[in-house]
Amino acid sequence: MNLSNECVYHLIPRAQEVVAKPPMYRSRHNNRLPPSCSTFGISNTTRALNNESGGNDDQDAQFDKKAHATFGREVVADIHPERFLKKGQSTLPPVQPKRFVRPAAPEQPRKSGVPQRQERPVMGLTTEKNFIVANAVDNILAVPKKATAPKALHMTSRKAGKVPKYLTSIKQEIAAENEYIQRLQQNNQQAENDQMQPMSEEAKAEIVAGLKRRWDEIHKAYQALTFNVDSVNKVQRKEGLEVEMEQIEKAIQKLTKKTIFIYNDMNPYSYY
Repeated sequence: MNLSNECVYHLIPRAQEVVAKPPMYRSRHNNRLPPSCSTFGISNTTRALNNESGGNDDQDAQFDKKAHATFGREVVADIHPERFLKKGQSTLPPVQPKRFVRPAAPEQPRKSGVPQRQERPVMGLTTEKNFIVANAVDNILAVPKKATAPKALHMTSRKAGKVPKYLTSIKQEIAAENEYIQRLQQNNQQAENDQMQPMSEEAKAEIVAGLKRRWDEIHKAYQALTFNVDSVNKVQRKEGLEVEMEQIEKAIQKLTKKTIFIYNDMNPYSYY
């Protein structure tokens, strides 16, 4: 046993030091207000942000506190932890079986019983009533039925034979639409006519002369080809010269017409 720390003074009880508890920290900001520019508590409202100014007054922000929005419903004072629902407390007692008792029959005259075997029906009954005469008398003395007023015919109404208002409005809309389409077509036709102009005879003759000179040059090169075409390049050159000569011939044939219209692409009012 270590006795080095033993001392007589340790037997004297020491006074316990009481530590002073600091006061609870409380923020200088209002804890009932939402943060600055917050989106909390603004659902189903017209506000975009809450507490935009960042102030500490209740007037700077509006916080819509809804019922049961945080930790469930509010616990009232009448709820006690010892008064909880126990086993079988909410169940109803079983229904005891009772003896069935047939209800009493209603008081009403019963039907006659079935005739016995020995009973015989009354037979030989006749009548002296004349049904034909009785029917005639009933019809003669009957009160005639009141005639109902006839329903008014549709042709006698004030609106009969008149065109309905909705048909008139529809016809006006169709006429306005057709007029608009016709005006657009006329404008397009006028624009096309402005873009086309006839070719002069001097320009036609100059173009034909140039095409003929070009055809002579190509024909001269075509005649200079060898008779034996034994390579791909020679075949391609021969076919190219033939196609170009054919195109020039078709162009000359088109220019031989009496009137030729050309497209004026310099027209500032052109739609193309």
